[in-house]
Amino acid sequence: MNYYQEIFLLPNADIGIFFLWQKVYQQIHLALAENKIADNTSPVGVSFTEYNAGKYSLGTKLRLYAEEEKLLEKMQCEKWLNRLKDYVHISPIKSVPEKLAGHACFKHIKLKGNKEKLARRRSKRKGETMQQALAHFEDFEKQQSKLPYINMTSQTNGQRFRLFIEKQVMEVPQTGLYSCYGLSNTTTVPLF
Repeated sequence: MNYYQEIFLLPNADIGIFFLWQKVYQQIHLALAENKIADNTSPVGVSFTEYNAGKYSLGTKLRLYAEEEKLLEKMQCEKWLNRLKDYVHISPIKSVPEKLAGHACFKHIKLKGNKEKLARRRSKRKGETMQQALAHFEDFEKQQSKLPYINMTSQTNGQRFRLFIEKQVMEVPQTGLYSCYGLSNTTTVPLF
C-alpha cells in the first residue's frame, strides 16, 4: 500500500462514538461497494489505528489504504461523509511512510447465529424437516464475542448485524484485495 487517508471521528456529548462508528462505517461501506472491482472486492483496505481488543474499542480513527492515489480520490470520502461533516475530520491523501511498525489484517469475524436460524438454513439445504434440523442443533450454544464491533444495517435485506473486527498482526505483508468493508482475512495493511 502506497497511499492512505485518515478519517477522525469527533464524538461529543450529543453523538456517542458507537453511533458515530455506525453512521461513518455504513457510508464507507457504501463508498467501497460503489467503487468495487468485481465480486464484492475492493482495492481499498482499512485499519483502525487505535484498535484495542482488550477494551473492546476501535478508537476514533479510521485509515483507508490504496496502492494508487487515484483509488482514494475516486472514493470521494468527503462526498459520502458530507452529512456527517460536523462529526468527522478527513485528512488529505498522503504517502505511506517508508518506516513501518509492521503489518496487520483486519478481519470480519462472523459468529454463528441463533439455533432457529441455523436450523432453517439446514432444513432448506439438506431437505430435512424443521424438527430434524432443530434436533441437529440441540446442543448448540450461541457464540459470544468480546471483539470490537460496529452495528451495521444490510442494504440487501434491511437486517441489522454486528460487524465484529479482529486485528491480526502479520510478519510479512500480503497483497490482494479486500471486501467491500475494507477487511480481509489475508491481505495486510501497513502499521505506522
